[in-house]
Amino acid sequence: MPRLSRFCLLLLSLLPVTSQAATIRLDTSAEEPYQVVVDGELSGLSVTVLGCIFEQLQQPYSIRLTSFSRARQNVSKQVADGFFSSAPDSQVDGYAQLSAPLLIEKWYWYALDPHVLNRPIWDSELRIGGVLGSNSLTWLESRGLPVTQKVPRLEQLLALLERGRIDLLLADSTVMSNLSEVSSREKPLLQRFVRYSPLGVYFSHDFLSQHPDFLKAFNRHVENCAPQGTPLSAAEQSYLRKLVNRHLTRWGKHPDLLAALRSDERAGNSEERIRELDRQWMRERLLEEKPLIRRLLKAQPSRLLNSIASQYSPLFNEIFVSDTSGQLVGISEITSDYWQGDEEDFQQALRLHPEQVYISDIEYDGSAQSFQSKASAPLYDPEDGRLLGVISLGINIESAFGDNLP
Repeated sequence: MPRLSRFCLLLLSLLPVTSQAATIRLDTSAEEPYQVVVDGELSGLSVTVLGCIFEQLQQPYSIRLTSFSRARQNVSKQVADGFFSSAPDSQVDGYAQLSAPLLIEKWYWYALDPHVLNRPIWDSELRIGGVLGSNSLTWLESRGLPVTQKVPRLEQLLALLERGRIDLLLADSTVMSNLSEVSSREKPLLQRFVRYSPLGVYFSHDFLSQHPDFLKAFNRHVENCAPQGTPLSAAEQSYLRKLVNRHLTRWGKHPDLLAALRSDERAGNSEERIRELDRQWMRERLLEEKPLIRRLLKAQPSRLLNSIASQYSPLFNEIFVSDTSGQLVGISEITSDYWQGDEEDFQQALRLHPEQVYISDIEYDGSAQSFQSKASAPLYDPEDGRLLGVISLGINIESAFGDNLP
């Protein structure tokens, strides 16, 4: 990428301006693969998601390319309406509000010495490097970790690491994998997982006060535009399986759940009746009157699941149980549909043995406005061993993996 493009302002009108709505101005910085300039055109993962959202909103907008620190400054001074792609930042919260996450980053420590990765991160002798204006640098400094070298580009950090000027650096794995300096190395970099971090748009308080309905509408369209199906590593899947089994050992065979699953209340429903209930459920989600949904929400299994989800918040976005036909038995909150029989995770869980758990890819959950992985496990009757149904848990990825700093 030409160096000039990193410092000049590039104005891109991505939707035709109409007389019906004023153009929203967003600022950002160049960072592959999220914001990339190719042949004078701005593209990238974040830009694609934003284009989808604004198209659905039928809202004209423009993007100016600048440094990340200048983008923040422009929003604080109300020169721009917002900036992206940003992780949560307590300093920015004073003058702007973060949208629902468009994407999720995966941060690692990178080092050449294996002993460095095993040392406590609070070791005062460790020399940490960071990229100026980056989300990871902001996050490190907010936790009081001293950053000894701050440079404009990640390529420079890698050079400092190679020359022994720093011991390790923190970076997003997707950004790191896009650097030719990494792929051309004879000796691969060592890495250790740190955390998942959401990326969204910070809209200024002034802009939102003038457009009070905008952010709610913007966030609602993220679900249709956010990328789907980000795979988890084998180690991450194993961790989530253990996490789910620990929880199910505590409350997965609660008498209220077992009694509801053993009940023959739903057994007489034909396939057509089940699909009719499913259609009714989806209609009620859009209406004020919700007799079917409210009846299930008031059932004892649902009250139990709601209590568990609240107790462990924000770990679980949702918890619900369905019988072997896929009909809902209990929910912690309103689900998107009533019948689960056509869902991949439900079908996979029905084939599993006790204590086995199916883990889905990371996907965006619109109701919780966060990225989650759905864990689904079969529920067997402890008395006779027969399969009773399936329990599904929407696991908040940020909460589940936390900050792996030690």
